[in-house]
Formats: sequence, structure tokens, C-alpha cells
Amino acid sequence: MIKKIALLMALALVSTTGSASQLPDYPFIHATGNALIFAMPDIGEIDFEIVATDADPAVARAVVEERVAEVRTLVEEQGLPVDDVAVRDVRQELHKSDSPTPLYDVKCVVHLNVRDLSKWRAIAGGLVGKPNLGGFSTAFDSSERDKIEADLITQAIRDARRKGQVMAEGFGRKLGPVAGVTPGQLKNLGSVMGLVREDFTYQRSASAQQVDLKAIFEIQAMKLRQSVDVLFRFK
Repeated sequence: MIKKIALLMALALVSTTGSASQLPDYPFIHATGNALIFAMPDIGEIDFEIVATDADPAVARAVVEERVAEVRTLVEEQGLPVDDVAVRDVRQELHKSDSPTPLYDVKCVVHLNVRDLSKWRAIAGGLVGKPNLGGFSTAFDSSERDKIEADLITQAIRDARRKGQVMAEGFGRKLGPVAGVTPGQLKNLGSVMGLVREDFTYQRSASAQQVDLKAIFEIQAMKLRQSVDVLFRFK
């Protein structure tokens, strides 16, 4: 019992000492800076799924292969490299239905890089409405991404310094040199076809089929946000 009372008195003493101090025991100010940029992309990507259903899986597979060939022809006609068409995750599944005859789904995911956005509408127009294609999602990027990220970090650091100066002045002190800095994750806040894709990897969305396919024709500005955490010393 005596030990418990002593412990409570010690904690109360520490709490009283801390609340009476105007500045923390460590001589640092922590400030988070933020920056936001809207940038027009010059690179685009389209992901979609090809699905064919038939009682004979070989027939379904042939349909899928035919659609893939049509996509490659479309890309070639627009003067883009066929190597920018990637076919992934080819699989065969039993189709869910009440039919007494078993049906089979043959599926694949197609990833298409569009490095010339002047071809975007022609490519998108050639894909939308084509049979067996669905689950469209799009993403955009910039070939000057490194420069954009550098500008974002510079702006975020300036914002952190401004906030640090305000906090230091609030205690009647001046902001000193930087003791440490770390950037947060770059976030792409743009959303196309109901998806937000930061790393440009394929992601299925259950609602993708229900989204207005007209959105696939739009080239949207990228909304990029960057944060930095900075430790400043007091002067």
C-alpha cells in the first residue's frame, strides 16, 4: 500500500513539472509540411478483362485469343508498339449457372500502355463496346514525374518551415537548423472509373462494370500530394 502511494505521488510530481514548463524537454519543433500539385499527364494505361463462356473450354479460349489479337491490331493501327500490350492471369473456371450442361469461363487480364495520349481516344473508342471486354480501369502518369516529385518535396519543406516559424515565435523563440526530415508517401488523389491506383497495378473493382464507360475517354489531370515531417532545433 505504501509503495502504491509513493508511486502515485511520483507520477503527480512528474505531471505537475511537465505542465508548468513552457517548452518540451527536448529542444525540437516537429512540423509537417504539405504540397499539392495538379499536373497534366502524358502517359496513360488501360486495364480490362476479357471473358468468354462456352460449354467447350477450347471454344471459349479461342474467342479470348481472337479478342487479344484484335486489341493488338488496334494498337498497331495507331502506330504504337505491340509490346505495350500485356496479357496476364489467363485462367479457366467453371461458369456459375443453372444450366444442366456445364459451362466454362476463360478469362484474362489485359494491360495496355498508351505512351502517346494523342492516340488515347482512338484506342479507348476501339475497346469500348467490343464483345467480351469489361471491367475497364484507367490511370495516368507523367514522363516528368521525377521533376514533379522534386517540386512537391520543395514546396512541402517550405510549408513545414513556415509552420515551424509560427510555432517557434509562439514561444518567443526563433527557428533553428534542421535536425531531421523524412518524406511521406506520394499520393495520387486522382480517381478514374471509380478506382484510385497509385502504383499502376491491376485491381478489380466490383462496381467497375456499373461506371459510365464515357469516363474512359477523359484524360484527367493528376492530383498529387506530398508531405514531409521535419524536426527543427530552437535557436
